[in-house]
Amino acid sequence: MENMSNNSKMLASTLALMLFCFSFSAHPVNTVYPVIDLPPFGCQPTDNVKCINTEYTQVVVDVIDEGTGTVQAFPYPRALNMFENGKSPILVALANKRLMEHAHTIELYCAEFYLVSMETEAPLGRKTISYLRGADAQKEIASTVNATAFEVNDYRQIDVMLRANRLDYIIIPRYKYEAEAGGVFRNAKVLSKHKLPIVLYVSKNASQHLDRIKEALSQTSLSGVERYRYLFP
Repeated sequence: MENMSNNSKMLASTLALMLFCFSFSAHPVNTVYPVIDLPPFGCQPTDNVKCINTEYTQVVVDVIDEGTGTVQAFPYPRALNMFENGKSPILVALANKRLMEHAHTIELYCAEFYLVSMETEAPLGRKTISYLRGADAQKEIASTVNATAFEVNDYRQIDVMLRANRLDYIIIPRYKYEAEAGGVFRNAKVLSKHKLPIVLYVSKNASQHLDRIKEALSQTSLSGVERYRYLFP
């Protein structure tokens, strides 16, 4: 009798485990794919606001996750951490040597950036410059200026520093300079112009998806591509 009781308990436990596993498999984990929160390049996807990197990310997610994944905007450090720690197999960002060593890369497009001198009064001897964190090409451009560097996560931080008159030089997208040409940049001077690649990084752990991703991107015509013309050189 005792053996029968034990067998019944084991059978009940096995059935419970099977039901749990079935329930779990019936509701797959919804993977979150990060896009760097950097309007108008990357932003939280909504019906009203479209950003080019967000749309590219969604194209890739539809390939590798068959529409079950969620694209979500994060600050640069968080998005980078999610990619490097394997929580996301993809990330769209400016060229970064460290990422390139550990991922496949697909160049999506080029955007034009300006090195700008603010030409404003500053404390004697102060020379400061700001650019995006993790953007190797921008760091190289900044090295041509003898100034203390401030790396930022997004252009909102640059705006705050500009309006507080804390920056002497900045590296910004062409569209942003032109949009504020009569405002904060009315006395500024463009020192140089640079075409920088925007890259899709695909983790080497997701190599099995690479051909399908390339195929999908080659056939992609973003619905709002006309909205992005001002980003391109």
